[in-house]
Amino acid sequence: MKRSLLFLILVSLWSSTLTAQYSVSGGSGIPLQAVNNTPNRLEVYLLNGLSGAQISFTSSNSGTQQWYQYKDNANNAVPVPCVQSGNTSYITNIQDGYGYFVGLPTEELPTYVWIIDYSKYVPHFFSLTASEGDNKCTNLSILADVEAEPLMYNLPVGTQVELPRTYHLQYSTVEWSDDTQQFMPKEVTMNLTGLISETTIPAPLADTYFTLTGDDFAEYFGMQQMIRSIDYMAIAVEAHYATATDKTSADNEIHHAGDILGGSAPITYTFTAYGNDPVAALYIWKISQQDSISGALTPKVRYTDKILQYTFDQNGTYVVSLEVSDAQSICVDTTQSFTVVIDNTLIKIPNAFSPGSSIGVNDELKVAYTSIIAFKAFVYNRWGNLLFQWNDPSKGWDGRVNGRFVPTGVYYVIVEYKDSNGKNRTVSQAVNILRSTKE
Repeated sequence: MKRSLLFLILVSLWSSTLTAQYSVSGGSGIPLQAVNNTPNRLEVYLLNGLSGAQISFTSSNSGTQQWYQYKDNANNAVPVPCVQSGNTSYITNIQDGYGYFVGLPTEELPTYVWIIDYSKYVPHFFSLTASEGDNKCTNLSILADVEAEPLMYNLPVGTQVELPRTYHLQYSTVEWSDDTQQFMPKEVTMNLTGLISETTIPAPLADTYFTLTGDDFAEYFGMQQMIRSIDYMAIAVEAHYATATDKTSADNEIHHAGDILGGSAPITYTFTAYGNDPVAALYIWKISQQDSISGALTPKVRYTDKILQYTFDQNGTYVVSLEVSDAQSICVDTTQSFTVVIDNTLIKIPNAFSPGSSIGVNDELKVAYTSIIAFKAFVYNRWGNLLFQWNDPSKGWDGRVNGRFVPTGVYYVIVEYKDSNGKNRTVSQAVNILRSTKE
């Protein structure tokens, strides 16, 4: 029973606390509640000057309200006079850097108000500069000379807490877009909290200047501070690339497996470089062939332009790299490197086909191939007479001579070709012509 009664008393006191309310007014503009520290029952208010400043307190409890003021610890608070009308009282002789609270006759747990006259703590900006260090191609240091006295308040238990200021650093850069395949302008705003004497940012990719504004409290009261740096000439570069080929594989060409660049030679690729122009000023494409055993690279091409068109006509693994730098070659981006794999030559001549028997199914003699650089094919009958020839490996023979299908039987196909090592080769194959019906 005693525990239940104690619980009801505590609930009543807590409910009474919840209904109590402080109101802060005065100064220039509307006071700002900067902190609402529920665990410590403390509200921190910033005022722009204390002219006409007033704190009022309204409670659902009746009776005389006594106000207290504390500096370091609420346990050492001293009473201060107030004016009371009904359940509301207020004080006017408010001081910067002090806490205030009302002790109710019911001795409920009080709530507290801390006052800061922000007009005494407005920051002052003196200089803002960009400093290049050892990692100037990736990072940049922004040095700010700002004078700002800490904003401090005391918890009721005596613990001193700093109220952090927030500043805003703004500058321009560019950012790569995969969707548009170009660099797009970007405005950057960084929120800086606390000590801001030096801030490290990614090196901008475009010429810019830096602006520091704040703090947030000064912005709130309409007296925002601002400083601008001198213009910064960007040196950091960033490179991207695109690849394209207009080659379409024939139905009898053995396709390259996977999504690796390359395939059947000859194949022409167009490589296009993109950089954060005009900062990125120098472009170099390099193509090297990789040794299959040692992995050593043998240079093949060095090209100084944004667009490189190159035909791969030899098998092997190639490393294509892009190097982009600023005009003075201070910053260089060599991160864009990729592999092109060109297949070894392969050629297969079928040993039979059936022209005129099943339309669209094995009714044409075609050579399956990959990486054929030059090609000639010849068809002979058993007496050595040339019946047909063609020079395009994607084409074939439909089994006709002078518009008529040749008789069934054995024919001979000879293919002369140049492989992807540049060597001339010849291969032959006896081919059976099969037909279930005669034309």
